[in-house]
Amino acid sequence: MKQSELPRCPECGNMPEFALKPNHMGWVWGGLKCPYDHYRVNLNGPAGSRAQAEKRLTPQWIELVEKVTLEAQ
Repeated sequence: MKQSELPRCPECGNMPEFALKPNHMGWVWGGLKCPYDHYRVNLNGPAGSRAQAEKRLTPQWIELVEKVTLEAQ
């Protein structure tokens, strides 16, 4: 799933962004967040590559946005 296809932040409506950084051994750490830090999901451990990190974070973000949207109704 492309970044532009992800659900937008329920608070401000902006597109989420990946905040990922590799360490010196090549492991990728970070998360997927609203640009204004309203909501964020983090990796619970390192990922082997950026693609793997994005694959793990995408369903977490979708679940978070659905949960927040349901609670707001």
